[in-house]
Amino acid sequence: MKTHIEIHAGNLLHNLRLFRNVTRKRIMFVVKANAYGHGLSEVIGITRSSPAVGQYAVDSMAEALAVASLQKEKPILVLGWSDPGELEELVARGFETVAHSDEHFRLLKRIARKLGRRALVHVKIETGTNRLGLPPAKAVALLKGAGAHWLEIRGVYSHFANIEDTTDPSFARRQLFLFRSVLPHFPSPPTRRHFSSSASSLLFPETYFDIARVGISAYGYWPSRQTHALYLEKHRGGLDLRPVLSWYTKVAQVKQLGKGESIGYGLTYKTFSKAKIAVLPVGYYDGYDRKLSNTALVLVRGAKAPVRGRVCMNMIMADVTHVRGVKVGDPVLLLGREGRERIDADMLAEWCGTIQYEILSRINPLIPRIVV
Repeated sequence: MKTHIEIHAGNLLHNLRLFRNVTRKRIMFVVKANAYGHGLSEVIGITRSSPAVGQYAVDSMAEALAVASLQKEKPILVLGWSDPGELEELVARGFETVAHSDEHFRLLKRIARKLGRRALVHVKIETGTNRLGLPPAKAVALLKGAGAHWLEIRGVYSHFANIEDTTDPSFARRQLFLFRSVLPHFPSPPTRRHFSSSASSLLFPETYFDIARVGISAYGYWPSRQTHALYLEKHRGGLDLRPVLSWYTKVAQVKQLGKGESIGYGLTYKTFSKAKIAVLPVGYYDGYDRKLSNTALVLVRGAKAPVRGRVCMNMIMADVTHVRGVKVGDPVLLLGREGRERIDADMLAEWCGTIQYEILSRINPLIPRIVV
């Protein structure tokens, strides 16, 4: 394999147990976007027997079907939008789905009536993110005539808009107030009220409710620097989040270059002196972002080597002038830890001007994932 991903099973289970211990709640484990790039089948295989996980959450019908094919024990909630055809199959298969508008509410009733079975619904309350969701007043009006015969309200939830990238929780507290204002209007209390994210699970116990919804931090990353700083301010001890994913490639060729030679498309890098370059068979098609051109570092034989020239579709070049004995076939670490050195998703995100969520979730799903 010219490139592969290693998924560290022990780290993933450790992180999930950690959140179970912190929240004292079972975890709604968010595995959308190919389990944040980690590999859906691999992640489900590791966690399906974990007592910490009470439910899986995905984005789409396709993801729900994939999770259902891998495990039968834990319920599956589809958080994203589904068109009418997909919605009918969701109801028919007994997946839990989101009611996010009055039109969607009515559509779910019609589908459930047509199929002769209840639709399993989580009501999404709009509290300030302004994505999918019912305004509180409209949600209250709909709940009064919910049509209990065809809709089984399994859950109610919302999503924080500004809890990760700030140290000021005022907007989050306003959202929480709006969410709480709707809860007394349910004809019978839903069994799963959820408003936590990784950040709020770490910072605000009042957001736990019945089940803790956790995404990025289950995979070993702090949601943001601000979240980490607030946690350290509130707690004397740190939190041992362990990254789950490592990404490897190999040296495809070693080239000796003279002074003043250019590397890659656009001649964006020229050598200042004699240099030794390793060609690596990975590129932006694989999810190694083009913005890492002339910016990123990789680990070759335990040493950091800078990426030189533009990231190509299927190749990058790294300067290994300072690394002894580099040869074709040597492993190269693109993301992960080797000895005392590391290249993590936070670092790649900073070099790209983005967030670690994007770095991880955009890794090509065709790259082999190996559970270790």
